[in-house]
Amino acid sequence: MYLLQAENVTKVYGGRFEVNSNNALNGISLDIEEGEFTAIMGPSGSGKTTLLNILSGIDEATRGKIKIMEKDITKFTRDEMAIFRRENLGIISQDFNLLDDLTLEENAILPLFIKDDKSQNIEDRVRELFKFFNIWDERNKYPYNVSGGQQQRTAACRALITNPKIVMADEPTGNLDSKAATKFMKYMQMINENKNTTIVMVTHDSYAASFCKKVIFIKDGRIYTEIYRKESKRDFFNRILDCLAVIGGEINEV
Repeated sequence: MYLLQAENVTKVYGGRFEVNSNNALNGISLDIEEGEFTAIMGPSGSGKTTLLNILSGIDEATRGKIKIMEKDITKFTRDEMAIFRRENLGIISQDFNLLDDLTLEENAILPLFIKDDKSQNIEDRVRELFKFFNIWDERNKYPYNVSGGQQQRTAACRALITNPKIVMADEPTGNLDSKAATKFMKYMQMINENKNTTIVMVTHDSYAASFCKKVIFIKDGRIYTEIYRKESKRDFFNRILDCLAVIGGEINEV
């Protein structure tokens, strides 16, 4: 079952008829199956983050269709999209975006207050996620009292607390050192495999991408190719490096 489908998605900045207009995306079509862990990679300026923002409804496509759970989100009003995103999507950013005056636990459950969720099992959900990400003992600390890796794991808890249909992550390891990034990606891989959580992740980090099941490579606003993991993570990592070498992407060694 395709949970997310994009058809001929085009994004033009500056107006489609203006002389200085710029095509960030040029007719991208893709399918994401339920339970897939997909990375989107490509050179700087290739349109990776633009695509993710459009898929999550944060930005709007100039042309094209995007369906999530069989619903065409390109037809939603801004308010309808905000509600749909709140109900069905979990967002993880590079900069964590935690509130300094809230504890880690309060940051994680913030989406439930925004959603006005009055269910009785909030404490159980927090405990399950914080223990899974191994930050239960830090739950009453503030963001500035913990490491970047612990902040990003809190951001993951916040994204997952509403049981979203899809988690969309934009460079989630970008501000982490290699050890923290590896630990974070192992947690995300386990979430995907144990909970069948669908994850779409933009990354420039080839090692982070090797934890995924599929990698889509973008160049000049178009899909260049996509590859699937059928071998060991190390061999998949090497295939990712080979693809990046061909399209001119950033290559980060382990």
